[in-house]
Amino acid sequence: MSRTASLRLLALIALLLSSLLAGHTFAQTTPSASDQSAVQLLNNAVFMLIVVIVVIALLVIIGGIILVARLRQLDLITRDQRTRLAEIQALYKELQGARKRTENALTMITGKSAELSNTRQELDVSIREALARMTQAVALLPVGENQYRAQDYGGAFATYRRAAELDDNNPLVHYRAGYTSIHVNQLEQAMAHLNRTLDIDADFAPGRAALGYLYRRMGENHEGDERSRANLYDEAERYLNEALMNSRRLLDEDGEAWVATLAGVYRRRRQYDQAIKLYGEASEITPFSSYPYAALALVYADKNDYAQMFKNYERVEWRSRNEISARPTNPWGHANLLLARLALGREDKLVEEEFTLTFLSLPKEGAFILPTLVSSLRRLEWALASAEQPGRAERVSQLIQRISRLSGSKGGDTVQTTHVMRRTDAVRAAARETDTRRATGTQSTPAARTEQSPVNLNDWD
Repeated sequence: MSRTASLRLLALIALLLSSLLAGHTFAQTTPSASDQSAVQLLNNAVFMLIVVIVVIALLVIIGGIILVARLRQLDLITRDQRTRLAEIQALYKELQGARKRTENALTMITGKSAELSNTRQELDVSIREALARMTQAVALLPVGENQYRAQDYGGAFATYRRAAELDDNNPLVHYRAGYTSIHVNQLEQAMAHLNRTLDIDADFAPGRAALGYLYRRMGENHEGDERSRANLYDEAERYLNEALMNSRRLLDEDGEAWVATLAGVYRRRRQYDQAIKLYGEASEITPFSSYPYAALALVYADKNDYAQMFKNYERVEWRSRNEISARPTNPWGHANLLLARLALGREDKLVEEEFTLTFLSLPKEGAFILPTLVSSLRRLEWALASAEQPGRAERVSQLIQRISRLSGSKGGDTVQTTHVMRRTDAVRAAARETDTRRATGTQSTPAARTEQSPVNLNDWD
């Protein structure tokens, strides 16, 4: 019940009471005793009725007020419950959506789990296969080493190449494949393997040094203009210096100092003082190796310092004998000992013996060993002629001719040996000129001897 309705009820009750009071007043104008008693009773009844009505009205009003308050409270509760119900419905809908998403996610996870399981199995198989290939590649390394030590360069190259196929991410495998391929004159494959070595590990110093060695070989074999050859030597110098920057004592697969390879670059540029310095450093790194001393001897010959040439060949002689004692099939040891005995004028028996052993020790494969020996003999021949040792020079010349005749049976470089023979007459003429000078008591100047030298400074040490 509203407040307006309550006021209306009160007004009605007041009107009723006013009417009753008016009737009561009218009744009092009749003085009859019996009427007075009846009126009194009527008045009492009316009064009680009024009281009852008032009480009832008050109760109704109070009840109405209480009811209104309760209804308002119930309305508020109802609204709150409706709001909560709406929230619950929204949450329920969201929960239903989350449930669907969860079910979809579970379905996806189940699919991914199965896919992951398959991928894991495939990965396990791939890892096992990769580990097997890596293990096989590593197992091939000592096989290749033994083949290389036995001078089976072709077999070693095939072994290392197979190892590289099995494990393409191993820098050591590619380095050895590249280094060995240089020995069999497979320079393009050497470039590919050595570049791959540096792709895997840019700081792998042996691979960088071998790449410098390869560029030097390419410069030596270059038949184009001198500028292109110089560029190749520049690359060789750069890679070798980078490799030696943090490890000056770095050795190649033959146990020789890489510093000596860099010295060879300087010698080919006629930078003799730098070459001598580096060959000297190499001799300190490998003090029992004959190689740096043999190279030093010929550099001193290029500088017309024949006293130092002979001194270094004396050092070569006993070191090369020790190398041969340690490994009788060492072709470089035999070649250096042959050069030393020829330079020092040892008796024919020793020279002939060493010539035979040198030729027998030459590997079936090894594209540059025999041309290297011929080139060194040719340089020695000219140096001996210039050092006024015509007899020794003549003996070297005869040896070069024998090598030229035998090179075909050993698979040698006949182009190189033919090239050598074209200079034999010039060397003999120089020897005859020396005899004439000795007979007349005149001497030629070092500059004159250098101008007459038929030695190609791009030849091997």
